[in-house]
Amino acid sequence: MQSNTYVIANVLKWLQEGESVWLSSITSTWGSSPAPAGTLMAYCEKYGIAGTLSGGCIEQDLVEKMQQGTLLADQKSQTYPIEMVYGGTPEQQARFVLPCGGQLHLLVEYLQPIESTLSHFTQLNDCLTHREMVARKVDISTGDLAIVHSKTNRGIARIENENSSAYVEHAMGPTYQMLLIGASEVARCVAELAQPLDFAVSVWDHREEFLRNWNVADVEVYRDSPEVLIREKFADESNVIIALAHDPRVDDFALVDALTTQAFYIGAIGSKTTCKKRNERLVNYVDDITSLDKMHSPVGLDIGSKTPFEIAISVLAHVIQARSQLEKRLGK
Repeated sequence: MQSNTYVIANVLKWLQEGESVWLSSITSTWGSSPAPAGTLMAYCEKYGIAGTLSGGCIEQDLVEKMQQGTLLADQKSQTYPIEMVYGGTPEQQARFVLPCGGQLHLLVEYLQPIESTLSHFTQLNDCLTHREMVARKVDISTGDLAIVHSKTNRGIARIENENSSAYVEHAMGPTYQMLLIGASEVARCVAELAQPLDFAVSVWDHREEFLRNWNVADVEVYRDSPEVLIREKFADESNVIIALAHDPRVDDFALVDALTTQAFYIGAIGSKTTCKKRNERLVNYVDDITSLDKMHSPVGLDIGSKTPFEIAISVLAHVIQARSQLEKRLGK
C-alpha cells in the first residue's frame, strides 16, 4: 500500500494541472477489513488511481461509479462529500471479499481545482514534506476544508457537532523512513523488501568499495559523517535505523548517534556474542547508558534465518510489528 503522503502529493499535482479528483478516505472499519481506518485512495480520470482501499475489488466498483456519475444517486445525495459503507450486506461482503462480516466506512470527496482546495492541499503537502504532524478537517454537510496544526497523534475520526452536523478530522504524520547503516548484501535485501512496505529507504556507508556496486533503485545513498545526517533527517519517531555492516568501524560510529534519536526502531545485526561485545564498547561512548535498552540487538525476529533475504524478512517482520505497536499507541 502506498503511503498517504504519496496520495496527497498526487492529489495536489493533479489539482495543480487543472484536473478534478475524487478522494476516498476510510473513516472506520468493523470486523475484518482489508485496510485500516485512515487509508486514502485518489482517482483522477486522466491519471488513474493513487493508493488503495482493498487491493482491487472496492476500487473497481468505486471508479466505475465515478466514471458513470452514479455515486450521488446511489447514495441519495445531491452534493459531495458523501458517506458510503462497503460490506453492509451479506451480498456486498461476498461480492467484495470482505471476511468475517467486515465493513469499510468511506468518505468520498469530489475535489475541483479551485483556489481554496489548492491552498488546502498545498498546506497539507508542505507539512508532510517537512515531517510535521497535521490534520485535515472536512465538513460533511458543506465540504468545507480546514487544516489543524495542533495534532500530535495519527488517526481519523467522525465527530458530531452540537447542531447535528458532523465533520471528519484526519491527522497524518510524515512518511516512515528507514536508514540502513552499511551497504551490505543484507542491507540490499532489506532495502528491496522495505520499499513495498511503505518505507522510504536510505543507506549510509563511507566505504567506497561497498558503495561502488550499490544499485538498489529509489534508495538514497549518504557518504558523509552520520552525525549531522541522523540528527537532521532521521531523528523523529517515524524513523527506523538499522546497523547492518557487521563492522564495528561502521556500525558503532552510527549507532552512537542513532541512540540519541526518537526513532521507533533501532537495531543492529550480529550474533548474541557480537551484540554483547558491541554493547560493552558503546557503554563508553553513549551519554545515557539506558539508551542501549532501545536497541534491538540482535536485530529481527528469531525465525532461524540464514541467507540475506531470510535475515531481511526476519528484520522487517520485527520492524512491522514495532510500527503496528507505535500506530496503536498513537491512535492510528
